[in-house]
Amino acid sequence: MKKFKFTLQALFDYKVTVEKMQKSELKKAQQALQELLNEEMRLLQAYADNERSLERALAENLNVGRALSEHDAFFRFLRDALKAIRERVLAAEEVVRACQERLITTMKEIKTYNKLRDEQLVRYRKEVQAEETKEIEDLVSFNVINE
Repeated sequence: MKKFKFTLQALFDYKVTVEKMQKSELKKAQQALQELLNEEMRLLQAYADNERSLERALAENLNVGRALSEHDAFFRFLRDALKAIRERVLAAEEVVRACQERLITTMKEIKTYNKLRDEQLVRYRKEVQAEETKEIEDLVSFNVINE
């Protein structure tokens, strides 16, 4: 009896390998995005801390001019850093989105190959059943003729 062999097995195996690589790539992209988001949160926290520090200095009326100039420089630095990190976050989000789209496409292809394999298996089973039925009929008719 012949053994079932999916005709597109090599392509199916390749797509499964590609899927694993794409999942790994997506995970790395998501980690990079999370690190950028964490950095953005740290900058926002530093901005808020600097704001509170300025408010305390102003409330205490201690050398207001010096406090304003020091905090102003730090605010400008933080604003520039936040702008840069937000641009990097947007780029990282685009990378994640592209990875997700590629992975979805690959997963759809794998699902299609699974359906094709199932259809081929059904046809194979019908062929095997037909062959077995024919062999049984041949045996029965051979036995009837010999009797």
